[in-house]
Parts: sequence; structure tokens; C-alpha cells
Amino acid sequence: LAIEVVLILGISSVFADALSMGVGDALSTKAANQYALEERAREMWEMENNPEGEIQEMIEIFEEKGLSKEDATTAILAMSKNKEFFVDLMMAFELELEVPSEDDNPYFDGLVTFCSFVCFGFVPLMGYVVLYSIDLGDDKVNILFIIACCLTGLMLFVLGALKTMFTIQKWYAGGLEILFFGAMTAAVAYLIGLLVEEVTGFGEDTNC
Repeated sequence: LAIEVVLILGISSVFADALSMGVGDALSTKAANQYALEERAREMWEMENNPEGEIQEMIEIFEEKGLSKEDATTAILAMSKNKEFFVDLMMAFELELEVPSEDDNPYFDGLVTFCSFVCFGFVPLMGYVVLYSIDLGDDKVNILFIIACCLTGLMLFVLGALKTMFTIQKWYAGGLEILFFGAMTAAVAYLIGLLVEEVTGFGEDTNC
């Protein structure tokens, strides 16, 4: 493909994919929050209408986690005096759900995903943008493609390394992990493209 076509398709693809990822993140987070709040409302109703049953359920859960019946009963009875806290406790231990905070905004999460995708996705195209007007000889297209692949690998490694800030994984292990799976994904996509071209014959007589 001509460099102009690569830039047009690349930039449009980055923004389209970023928008898709951002909207998907926002909607999935919103749905998860709504589900959690609905479950919390149900637990609150059960606590108000059948407190003995809810307390007994929590005592049994704490017993399953290793507490004696006496210790579990003492702890649960003490915590059940604060209804709001006890309902949140039931959400965590009984339903294994996290209650979203009041300032949790799923659309902000989606915006962060969108911006992150654009920032990381645009880097591989920088080679085409920066070196577009520089004469790299007859093999310019292949050189720019290799540069784009290298920049993609670099960004995948950086993304994996940054991910470890929120985990106990070593930064280099996280970087190599994301780089490996990203490279495998790209290789599969590239091979599928070659297979489609081979089967359909598309591109053999096309010059862009």
C-alpha cells in the first residue's frame, strides 16, 4: 500500500477502535454498576424484612472461612448493628460483588480507555508521519513497515510494564508477556491476511 493509504487507514482505524473500546468499557462498567446496585437494594430489603436469616447466612459464611461458631456469631452480631456496613459486607462475602462508589463514573472510564488507545495506537504510525518526506530509497515502504513493527513492539512492552504498577508482577515480565501475546495476535492477523490474498487473488493486480 502507498504510504498515504497506510496513514489514512491507520489513523481512521485507531480512532474507530478507540471509540469502540471506550464505549464498550463505559457500557460494560455501567451495566456492572447497575447490577451491583440492584443486588445491594435486594440485600437491603432482605436485611430489613428478614434480619435473622441474613445474619445466620453471614455466620455460616464466616464459619466456612475458619472462624468458630462463637467467634463468627460475636463478629456478625456486632457488625449487623450498622445496617449499611452490614449490607456492604454481605455484598462482598455472600455475592462477591463490589459496591460502586458514588463518584464512580463509567463514562470517565470509557474516556480514559479511548484516550489510552489513541495514544498507544498512534505511536506505530509515527514512523510514517515523521519520515514521510525523507528519501529512504526504493525500499522506503518496507523500511517504514519495519519501523512501525518495532514501535508497536515497544508500546506493547511499555503497556505491559505499566500494568505491573497495579500487580505484583515484575515490570520486565509484564512487558514481555504483553509483547508476546500482542506479537502472536499480530502474526495471526497478518497470516490470515496473506491467506485471504492467496485464496481470493486480491492484490495481485492492484497497485496503490
